[in-house]
Amino acid sequence: MASGDITAQTFSSRKVCLARAREHMSGHAYGAAGQTLKRGVEQWPDFSFDPDWLTLSGHVAWRQERLAEAARFLRLAIKDPSAHVEARFLLGRVLLDQGKVERAAALLSTIANNENGLVPYRMHAGSALCVAYAAMGLNKLSQEAIEKAAAFGLISAQLLADEGYRLAHVGGFKEAEVQLAKALQIDSTCEEAFARLANVLYVQDKIEGANEVLLYAIEQSGEYLPLYRLLGEISLHRNKFRESAAFYKRCIEISPASAHTDACHYCAGQALQRGGFVDGAMGEYRDLVKKFPRSDLAPQARVRLGSLEKRARAPRQRRLEKFPRVLQKRNYCAPNTLANVLRYIGKPAIQEEIAARVMKNSSARWPEVFAFLADLDGIAFRGAFCGLDDLKVLIDKGLPVVTTEFHGMSGHALAITGYDDGGELVIAQDPRFLEPVEITYTEFLKGWAHDDGLCVVIVPEKKKNLLPAENPLVAEVVKLLEFSYEGRHDDAAKVAAELRAKAPNLQTPLRILAQTALERKDTKALRQYSEEALKAQPKCFWAQRHIGDACWLEGDSAGALKAFRKARKIDNRDEHLCYALGELMLGKGYRKRGRGWMLAALREAPSFRRARLRLAQDCLEQGDKAGAAHHARILVEYDPTDAEAKGLLVKSAGEAALRAIEARPVTKPRSTKQVQKPPPPPPEDPKLPGEDGGAQDETEAGAEQDDTGPDGEGDDFEIEVE
Repeated sequence: MASGDITAQTFSSRKVCLARAREHMSGHAYGAAGQTLKRGVEQWPDFSFDPDWLTLSGHVAWRQERLAEAARFLRLAIKDPSAHVEARFLLGRVLLDQGKVERAAALLSTIANNENGLVPYRMHAGSALCVAYAAMGLNKLSQEAIEKAAAFGLISAQLLADEGYRLAHVGGFKEAEVQLAKALQIDSTCEEAFARLANVLYVQDKIEGANEVLLYAIEQSGEYLPLYRLLGEISLHRNKFRESAAFYKRCIEISPASAHTDACHYCAGQALQRGGFVDGAMGEYRDLVKKFPRSDLAPQARVRLGSLEKRARAPRQRRLEKFPRVLQKRNYCAPNTLANVLRYIGKPAIQEEIAARVMKNSSARWPEVFAFLADLDGIAFRGAFCGLDDLKVLIDKGLPVVTTEFHGMSGHALAITGYDDGGELVIAQDPRFLEPVEITYTEFLKGWAHDDGLCVVIVPEKKKNLLPAENPLVAEVVKLLEFSYEGRHDDAAKVAAELRAKAPNLQTPLRILAQTALERKDTKALRQYSEEALKAQPKCFWAQRHIGDACWLEGDSAGALKAFRKARKIDNRDEHLCYALGELMLGKGYRKRGRGWMLAALREAPSFRRARLRLAQDCLEQGDKAGAAHHARILVEYDPTDAEAKGLLVKSAGEAALRAIEARPVTKPRSTKQVQKPPPPPPEDPKLPGEDGGAQDETEAGAEQDDTGPDGEGDDFEIEVE
């Protein structure tokens, strides 16, 4: 029977069934492989308990991007002592695709470092570990992992594809191209190599080359979903809107239960909406809302759907043409945005040079941005507090607007380059992505209010007449922010009080006063300022978060938990809130839940020191030296001068572990460029080493039943650390 033939209803033995499924897998016929395994279970009902069947089913589910299902199959497989190492390796890869980088790294390292393990799996676990470390920003560890994997001498297409990912992640696109091309010379059907090569070409604006690679790849592997999604994105870039939507719909046809099906509906709707095919766009949004009501994208789809239903016949819209699409390096969102705007107005600039001027303590803030612009020759600029109507006026004049949006307490700089009243959308050039992003008015205003809509408009000096009217309050707010960032709390409180009297509608002075009260542990004032902000803006994240802080400082853990929950409903992406919830749970003795929240904080920000340090300390306190060493080592990798982390590493792994890190030659990593990739959904996680920190009952007085934390569903296996 040919590899594509799935008509057989019975098999002579279980081995034949598994062999037939593997034959389909080798031909990239994942649907056929899944049907074969299903028929095997129909023939032998107990087959679904076989670790080989579970492993292969997990592999099929992974390739069809049914990630939660894949993880479940593979967890069940590795429970069996006779399970092949393949199951553990595949689980590591699934965790990477789920965005569970911490857990993937812990699992893959046990395979890569197993001296008695099978060499091919050790090698590929090492190359996958390279990907995990690269995603965490640990460039030294990433390079070491791939070098160790290559040292076995069994160079494979997958290993070269993983090396290509590492090189692309640190901005070495030319080198990545070479490695990915070599991977395809070794194996012309390596799906990851095709997808990553096309992505690298796309990032370098080699659109036609990327398109050709993808079309050829689909001929080799017609069921690999990332190929179609990238084709959808490239088609959108080329303004082929129906074609873009068709590629996203093809993904849904191939694997309706994919972890990205909701995103495909949304992206198809976006493409159709941009092309003016309103009925088709509304259909995609309706499908998303109906089939995935709990998706993170469902609220945005509802907003878009509502906007289209009530749209005017000739809605206003405008997009600035030929705005630069250069990706940010490292965390240079503000330097990159400024460089793009300066380039657009005819004043070429390089983001690295701007970063050297405006970056302070690993971030860029408004005071440094204003100071930098004041020193530039040949330009004029003006800060302003803008509303949506103000933005539209500026865009209509052909002026991009530099501003920030906040996720929780973390800000991100971008350039507003358009608007669409029909879809109620702000169009922005987000420096993390090549394509302009579309943000609903509702979502944008929620994150924009944090800094009162503070913006900067930059023009050539001869066009300064286009700038908005000068507002003296802008300079005062910038000075207030400078005092706050520098820790001059008395000065900040004085300026904030004066600004409140002058401009009671501004939120920034109230926020700074609340932060000052928190610093002084003045819970009465903290609560007062936060409640005032909530009266004006019921969905003010920082105010709701600080209500929880006030309760916590007063010893009211139930009140803190309630307030923190409300804050998460406003915005669930804030790592500081995850950290606070973790501390709250650990303080009450609920270790598993507390560690889960700390890990959630690290998913948002892998280099978040306080969360990782707290995890390391808690692991050590509970006798879990392997877990403590894992986090302490990563802390030292991020910052070799971190004395507290070094001390924890010595306590948990001994002096030799620290000496091994210190003995390595110091190399300066290249700047990173982020390759566009949509964030995966956050399903359940497997444990890191020793995550079961306590055995007590986790039913908390005053806690709602659904407050299980990000890892609350629990996990049924532990990762051993050698």
